[in-house]
Amino acid sequence: MAKMRLDWSAQRQKVLSENIANADTPNYRAHDLKSLNFKNLAMSEASKVAMVRTDANHLKPGIPEPGPYREVTERFPYESSADGNEVVLEEQMSALSETKNQYNLSIELVKKHLNMIKIATRAGR
Repeated sequence: MAKMRLDWSAQRQKVLSENIANADTPNYRAHDLKSLNFKNLAMSEASKVAMVRTDANHLKPGIPEPGPYREVTERFPYESSADGNEVVLEEQMSALSETKNQYNLSIELVKKHLNMIKIATRAGR
């Protein structure tokens, strides 16, 4: 799940940076990703442990679908410029900061998980 959150954060960072890059483009509409819902993600088939097929008589494992965060949705801004551009830089910078914080949290979770694995492997010595 932390890996999926890292992927979502990286994709959102890309979309938000495209919005900022097009802040002066006439009639440009800002975009954003759908929010990542961890409750649905935890209950989804993608978060379950996958089967490994070691024998031809075993069932074939299913391939999970990509996460729902990959779909880009249009947002509805509160203001737009005279040329029709709907990018509000303050909103985009705030969203970038939020995404950075989520990315850093996910990185810390991955680090903690790896440290737990290291401790568990050393305990058996």
